[in-house]
Amino acid sequence: MKNQQGFSLVELMVSCTIVLLIVGATLGTFNTALNATQAITLMADTQENLRAGMNYMVRDLIQTGEGIPQGGITVPNTAGISAVNRPGPGTPAASFGVFTNTWTALPAITPGPAQGPITTTSGVGTDMVTVMYADTTLQDTSGHWLNEFPIKYPPTGTASTPGCAAANSTPEPQGAITTSGTTTTITFDSSCIVINNGNTGLNAGDLILLQNNNTMGDGDGSVTGTDAAISASSGAMALMCISSVNTAAPNSVTFSSNDPFNLNASGATLGTLANMKTGGNYPVTTATRIWMITYFIDNTNPQRPQLMRQVNLNQPQAVGEVIENLQIYYDILNAGSSPITVTNDVEAPNTNQLADIRDAYILMYARSEVGFSHSNQYFRNNLETAVSIRGLDFYNQFQ
Repeated sequence: MKNQQGFSLVELMVSCTIVLLIVGATLGTFNTALNATQAITLMADTQENLRAGMNYMVRDLIQTGEGIPQGGITVPNTAGISAVNRPGPGTPAASFGVFTNTWTALPAITPGPAQGPITTTSGVGTDMVTVMYADTTLQDTSGHWLNEFPIKYPPTGTASTPGCAAANSTPEPQGAITTSGTTTTITFDSSCIVINNGNTGLNAGDLILLQNNNTMGDGDGSVTGTDAAISASSGAMALMCISSVNTAAPNSVTFSSNDPFNLNASGATLGTLANMKTGGNYPVTTATRIWMITYFIDNTNPQRPQLMRQVNLNQPQAVGEVIENLQIYYDILNAGSSPITVTNDVEAPNTNQLADIRDAYILMYARSEVGFSHSNQYFRNNLETAVSIRGLDFYNQFQ
């Protein structure tokens, strides 16, 4: 009978132990790699949320003040008191209340230090900001912009040809502004501008700035203007909120009372359409679409605060997920200083400083969308940047 050879029990146990050590080490390395991958993914997601929100804010802040009067846009007011709603969270009709009620004009940038909600980590109210600039994207298929031509040229006694055809060397827009009760209708000459142009066309809720030739005549052109009686030759402006759009004939928009901004048919004595008339008629008047954009933190779900971007008083859209805090500081030109000096890191500019904002510093704080499985803790990160804002006012330093 042949000898039966094999592993002894000791050898088997040693072999099993070695295999278990190798498997354990391999699994440990694999688990470490998984944890590292998850950590990198969570940090990358956090960074992506920060960059997405920051990119939106930078793009809008860079354009702040473009195409609007240096002193701001005159709003309906009576004896220097106004009641224009400021965009904010909630349904389209909700807001953060009103802009400062002693403002007779809205500035290009309205800070909101600590006026946003308190998140679980901020400890204090988050910042918000509202900016305004003129829209230059509404161009119809003929290459015409909304404010390229006036709504209508009044009779001048000079030779002109009705319409705005390309071959017309003396264009005469044939639009109209008519008011019936508390509703005003603006009809645009369809040969001068077609307001139905897909995504860039006019829509209900859009803001329209109406201006005649001299835009500084309604008051003194400052946020807290005296709004003295308007000279018949000085011109004026009025900011209106579109109530409805007729994109077919007659290519028109209407402005009705009870708009969400409280701009239309406000009953105010100044800053209205009625103030734009000269001798009962409208002088040469242009229309420009204005974007009013507000950024704020929405803490409706405390476990998942979001950075919101709200255009006018339309439904706000999330542009950054799990953004726990937003802080904004400003550099202010010291008006009249010689040589020119700047006050840095101002969190709450006063009314007189709004036109002299030169830079905005944005600090945004975010956390990972889910906790780290290894420790059940969240990753947190922050991002900051500086944005140079166009000169909102002008001072001649070479006098």
